[in-house]
Amino acid sequence: MATYQTVPDGEQPPTSPTFQPRKSRSVLATAMLALCIITFVLQTELAQYVQKTTSYSKPYFILYISHSCYVFMLPLQLIAEYIQLHHFNSKSKKNRTIFQNMIETVNNCKSSVNNSIVELQYRVQGNCVFPLGFILRTGLILSVLLTLPAYIWYLSVNLTTMSNLTAIYNTGCFFAYLFSIIMLHDRIVVAKVGAVFLCMLGVLAMACWPVSSGDSEDGDNINQGVAREWIGILVASFGAAAYGFYEVYYKKYASPSHPTILFANTVTGAIGIVTFLVFWIPFPILHFTGVETFELPDVTTFKYILAIASMSVIYNATFMAVIALVNPVFAAVGVMLTVPAVAITDVLVTGVMVPTSTIIGSILILVGFVILNRQVGKEEKLDESLSLEGQDYI
Repeated sequence: MATYQTVPDGEQPPTSPTFQPRKSRSVLATAMLALCIITFVLQTELAQYVQKTTSYSKPYFILYISHSCYVFMLPLQLIAEYIQLHHFNSKSKKNRTIFQNMIETVNNCKSSVNNSIVELQYRVQGNCVFPLGFILRTGLILSVLLTLPAYIWYLSVNLTTMSNLTAIYNTGCFFAYLFSIIMLHDRIVVAKVGAVFLCMLGVLAMACWPVSSGDSEDGDNINQGVAREWIGILVASFGAAAYGFYEVYYKKYASPSHPTILFANTVTGAIGIVTFLVFWIPFPILHFTGVETFELPDVTTFKYILAIASMSVIYNATFMAVIALVNPVFAAVGVMLTVPAVAITDVLVTGVMVPTSTIIGSILILVGFVILNRQVGKEEKLDESLSLEGQDYI
């Protein structure tokens, strides 16, 4: 995995840590990944229900609400930091008011985030001039890069099946690895290539496996809507590529060399603020062009949209944390476990057995993830051994 030299010797900010082994990071990242998968499954099922059952097909409105709710990660993260600092810390001072403890928590968070911003800005542009401008520019770029594939995902819900959509979007691991080699100078490792290839093979097996009338839920629709289905596949594939680029861009330009959950969720909150303040602009454009007429949902549908937003907040926050803690390839391949997870959920919800293609594809994805996970473990050991010599593993 590629790492980065942050600031030349003698110019490095004094508060920057020296070296942090990745083993503890990967354990935390695995827990985050599990939560990420669960929320993705719930988000997928809810989005399908809203757009196909309630007849409220307004993908950009749903997307705007979901991404604007990312702002709630800021107070939630502050509460988590408060609990960790004053309830699970034996060194925490007693006999202090809640207000005093809150002020201390805010100051600690502010100091940690500021240190990360200084280190990140120096690494990205070689100076620490006007950090506010750097933050605003980075937040805007990340918001655009995230909104594009997310909007395409919501559009694709009405163009192809959820199993195909989930499978195709998870081909992002291929694009994440490709962009990692180009942008992060990640090494071409046989184990990683093999893991990504197996996962891609699993996805293709699920998306392109010939469907017989016995395997289809509705045999009368097999020969209908072929053009629409392929348009959905092409659109979803473009979205997967865009999401793979977003993952790598985030890792390189928005993740400090010594990542923390606090900073990752601060970035998530910043995306929510930018979305709320800026991304209402396309509403009148979409409305007057007839692409998506603006219409408020009824109360019941809006509750479902808020549920989608809640799952989206947790999913994106945990996913960005996984990227920051390990690397984009591990995150992208790990999230591919949502493919069998969604298939299993569909069986439990609908009672219809998954087709053979889903079973074979899921097995290939699981094997690929195991191989990649073992490779990450090897890199951790090498990382720790090289750290004793003061080197970086490139």
